[in-house]
Amino acid sequence: MPRPTDAYRGLMQSSRLRVLAALMDTPGIGLAELSLRMGLHVNTLRDHLRVLEGEGLARSEVEHTGRRGRPRLRFSPVLPSEPNEIEERRVQEAIRHGDLMRAVLPATRSGLPEAATHQLDALFHHLDDVGLQPDIDEKAMTVDLSPCRFHTLLTDDQTVVCRVHEELMKSVLARAGGPVEIERVIPFTSAHSCHVRLSLREESASDAGR
Repeated sequence: MPRPTDAYRGLMQSSRLRVLAALMDTPGIGLAELSLRMGLHVNTLRDHLRVLEGEGLARSEVEHTGRRGRPRLRFSPVLPSEPNEIEERRVQEAIRHGDLMRAVLPATRSGLPEAATHQLDALFHHLDDVGLQPDIDEKAMTVDLSPCRFHTLLTDDQTVVCRVHEELMKSVLARAGGPVEIERVIPFTSAHSCHVRLSLREESASDAGR
């Protein structure tokens, strides 16, 4: 099956993952500060940021200082609470695909609440788009990721790569909405595989009434 046109191709460069990690660490960072921190030319950073914005992973806003001169841009990661047409489309497409599969193959239905099932739909498609070939066990609430197509980036940037992907998984689950949360990510359970433990958050009275 061909990869979607808006799949996460921008995450396949180590330097771009580092840029996204820097935005997560310092939301609202300016281009000059980001250049100094990362040791990358501003033109290189502009290219990386353009790709990250195009894939719905980062956003920019104009800094209004009231001073003369060209206003500066500030860059931040896109939070799951913020509008994001690209991510919303991905999530809704994943849910539609999952609902269709369960309608055709009733045996694939789980005993989870519908919202949790839809979260797992979104998580599966996110990880599949990234290229991690997820194996989700809905009963055990675990995800095995193998092979890791990012292992060639991990020599120097292991912590960065793993942290960025963990944050993206959390974002997908939050944007899909429901009780599923990431309990723990265990990297390198084998040479090129990782393991994710999920949990179901207990619904509060206000959640149940929604």
